[in-house]
Amino acid sequence: MTKAELLQVIRDKDQQLAELHTRIDDLESMAISSQALPMDADSSRLLTLMNQRIKALEEKLNDQ
Repeated sequence: MTKAELLQVIRDKDQQLAELHTRIDDLESMAISSQALPMDADSSRLLTLMNQRIKALEEKLNDQ
């Protein structure tokens, strides 16, 4: 690999790195703006059970 080719590869990698940093900044700003809080285990189980019950009721209505 020549010196010019090596420099071109370095420039390409620098550009990719800059794009990745921009994407990371975008994702971090989205995470901060959502302010979502993780659920505790009990709430998660309750939500799962409620979703299962809703799906079962929807299927029952669709079968009628």
